[in-house]
Amino acid sequence: GLGDVYKRQYPYRVDEISAELINLPEVEHVEGWGAASSELVNPDGTISDPVQLLAPPAGSKLVQPKLLAGRWLLPDDQNAIALSEMFRTNFPDLQVGDTLQLQVNGKEHDWVVVGFFQFAGSSSGYMAYTNAEYLAGITGQNGRAALVRVLSTHPSLTISQQEALSQKIQGLLEERGYQITNVEAGLSMSQTASNGFGILTAFLLFMAILAAIVGSIGLAGTMSMNVMERTREIGIMRAVGASNGILTLMVIIEGFLIGAISWAIGSLLAFPISNLMSNSISLALFDAATQITYTPTGFILWFVVVSILSIAASVLPARKASRLTIREVLAYE
Repeated sequence: GLGDVYKRQYPYRVDEISAELINLPEVEHVEGWGAASSELVNPDGTISDPVQLLAPPAGSKLVQPKLLAGRWLLPDDQNAIALSEMFRTNFPDLQVGDTLQLQVNGKEHDWVVVGFFQFAGSSSGYMAYTNAEYLAGITGQNGRAALVRVLSTHPSLTISQQEALSQKIQGLLEERGYQITNVEAGLSMSQTASNGFGILTAFLLFMAILAAIVGSIGLAGTMSMNVMERTREIGIMRAVGASNGILTLMVIIEGFLIGAISWAIGSLLAFPISNLMSNSISLALFDAATQITYTPTGFILWFVVVSILSIAASVLPARKASRLTIREVLAYE
């Protein structure tokens, strides 16, 4: 699993950092990434927004981009650059193959756009990837890295375990004289996004349960009306020997079937509605649509909830039906 990210105030040699860390039993792989502060150069020559420029080494194991257009970086690329989706949103005329001008370390450089990738929309600002070797030639940091990413030997570390490993590595490097500016667990960004979506999901689930409860109250009223309208039918069943249990079970089964039918219709409508809501939220937060996945667990759990509410809503009408006597039925008009 992805371990931790370490930012340093001064670039250090990648081979030295790797030699320090690779001997730890928890560390499987170490990558030194190039990083530089850059700014957009407008057509009129003015400088505008900052761009976070990252440069993974060729064949990096720790970046798996979700491409929206074009391609990813190739090892022999020179001034190639891949841009986040925020560029597509704010510069709709910018296409794959166009030239983008960035100022890096006070000097202007032309970059050829080879692709666009999805990252985190406007919340992350402008982000771009280029080759580490090319960026190192521009910044004069050949063989050095300001950002080091560590891959753990354990494939599924929790965030607390990642933080514990990061503290261990930080202590080791500081003991060897390295200056650590920032330490960040690999899952920290995912957890932040998950917490935000968790709040939204909990709110939507709460609203869905409220809607189900209101629906069950409506079902109880509907079943009560059905019992009243079928009073004579219930009387005939009484006359031929139907017991209280049979009448109660009949009403409860009818309520359950109504709930099951509503669940089936709701399940079918869930596909287009969920896609619409997911894309709306994702476009608002990340400026890009997402791929929604469905699991049988959610449908099964909701079926259980609907079944319980349907049966509960049918209990009182069922008791009313079971208490009707032949005398009451004959007197009913």
